Amino acid sequence: MRILAVTENGIANELGIVAGDELLAFDGFPVIDVLDYDFYNSRERFVMRVKTADEIVDYDIEKDDDEDIGMELTREIPVRSCRNHCLFCFVDQLPPEELRDTLHVKDDDYRHSFIFGNYVTLTNVSAKELERIVRLKLSPLYVSVHTSDAELRKKMLGLTDASAVPDIVEQLKTLHAGGIAVHAQVVWCPRINDDLDETIADIAPYTQSLAVVPVGLTKNGNPALFRVDKSGAQRVIDTVEKWQERFLQTRGTRYVFAADELYLKAERAIPSYEAYENFSQIENGIGLIASFCHDFDEALARYDMGNVGEVSIATGESAYPLIRKCARIVTEKYGGTVHVYKIRNDFFGDTVTVAGLIVGKDLCAQLRDKRLGERLLLPHVMLREAGDVFLDGCTVAQLEKELNVKIQILPADGESFVAGLIGENNHE
Repeated sequence: MRILAVTENGIANELGIVAGDELLAFDGFPVIDVLDYDFYNSRERFVMRVKTADEIVDYDIEKDDDEDIGMELTREIPVRSCRNHCLFCFVDQLPPEELRDTLHVKDDDYRHSFIFGNYVTLTNVSAKELERIVRLKLSPLYVSVHTSDAELRKKMLGLTDASAVPDIVEQLKTLHAGGIAVHAQVVWCPRINDDLDETIADIAPYTQSLAVVPVGLTKNGNPALFRVDKSGAQRVIDTVEKWQERFLQTRGTRYVFAADELYLKAERAIPSYEAYENFSQIENGIGLIASFCHDFDEALARYDMGNVGEVSIATGESAYPLIRKCARIVTEKYGGTVHVYKIRNDFFGDTVTVAGLIVGKDLCAQLRDKRLGERLLLPHVMLREAGDVFLDGCTVAQLEKELNVKIQILPADGESFVAGLIGENNHE
C-alpha cells in the first residue's frame, strides 16, 4: 500500500520512511488493506517491510501497544461483490425506476461485515482469508446462514457449482476456534428453509446470536417465493421461543431471536425489553419496538414541560399502530395535535410495510392534500446513512417544497420521538 503521509514525530518518521514509500508486509504477511496496518499498529513487536525509492527494508519494531507507527494510508476498501444469486435477493427485486447507484451494489465483503456490520455469506471467502480473519482478529462478523443444509443452502444462494460452495458450518467452526464472534441470521422463506430446528442446533455452538427474519418481497419479487402469513409467523416464533428456553438453561442467553416483523405478522405481543438482552441484533429489526417503547416511557417520565402544537408524522404500515398510540399518549400529557399518516408503499409494492423503504415519491403523493401542521416528522431510516436523500433520489428539500411544510428528521428511537414532538428547545 502506498503511504500517503507520515506523522512528524512518529516511529515511521524516525525510521526515515516518507510519503510515497510502499508498505509491503507485517511479519511476512502481505499488506492487503488498512486492516493489516490497524492490527499491527496495536501490537508491541513485529517486523514491518517497506519499499523505499532505493530498496526494500525490514524494520524490527518494538513499541508500546498504544504507540502509533505514524503512517496515513487510504481507508477505502473496495467492495467485493456478491457471487450469489439468492432466490430472495432484495437488489434483484428493485423496481425498474431510476434509483441511487449504491442500491444496486451487492456487498458480500467480510471486511465490510467487520467494519459496518453488514451480513455476508462467506461463499467468496477462501481458507487463506479465513486464516487472515482469525489472525487479524476481525471480530465480530455478521454471517447470513439461512440453512445449515449444504444442498439447500446452495439452492437458496443460487449457486450451481457444488464444489464452489464452502461448508458454512465448517467455516463457522474455524472462526469460532479462532476466537471470532459471529452473529448469524436466517432469512426465513416459507416452504423452503423450514429446517429451522436443524439449523439452530447445527450452528449454535459456533455463533454468538442468531436472528430469524422474514423474507422481504417487493412487487418484483421471485414468483417462486411465498409470502409470510400469520400462521407461518406463529410457527417460527414458537420454534424460536422453544429454543430460547433451552438456551437460557444451558448458555444463560436466549441466543436466537425472531424479528419484530414476525411478531406483528403473527399478531403476538412483542417480548419485554429485558428479553432482548444486549440487543445484539437490533440493526436486523430485532427488538426495535421494545427498545422504542422503553426509551419512550423513560422520556415521558423525564420531560415535564412541552409544547407540541400541530404537527404530523408519516410512517410505514407496520409501525403505524405503535406510532399512533405513542402520539396519542404525548398529546394527552402535553396537549397539541399530532396527525399520524400511514404510507402505503406503491413504489416497492404493498407487501413492503416498513418505514425504512418508503420513498419520497410515495410521501409526496399521499401527503399532498393532508393536514400537516407546522412540521412533518419523518424517521431517519427513510434516508441514506448520513444523508438527506430518499431511496428514489428525492431529497428532503425537494419534499419540503412539494408539500410546503418544514420537515424534521428524527432518529428512530423513543426518546427522540418525544423530544421531537415537544420541540427541541423544550427539554434539556
